Amino acid sequence: MRSRLAALAFAVAAVVSVSPVDAKDETYKTRGTVQSFGKDRRYVNIAHEDIPGYMMAMTMSFDPRTPAQLDGLAAGDKVRVTFTVSGDKRWIDAIAKD
Repeated sequence: MRSRLAALAFAVAAVVSVSPVDAKDETYKTRGTVQSFGKDRRYVNIAHEDIPGYMMAMTMSFDPRTPAQLDGLAAGDKVRVTFTVSGDKRWIDAIAKD
């Protein structure tokens, strides 16, 4: 019985000691239409086209790296967006009227 517990403990330790694969940053480009802004323009909701290799067309929020990136944009504007995904985080690298 002790040898089984020892083997189990060893197996668990081996699995835990393996480092997870580091999240790789991925950059994507899309076009869309500004729908709205979050409080204090901390994010922008964009109805975007399909993003091959990432997701189908939908409306989702994007966080700017700085609030100034959203200056001059209004609901209804057509935009081009370049953004980065890293793990569960996503941010705008560039956004411009289309």
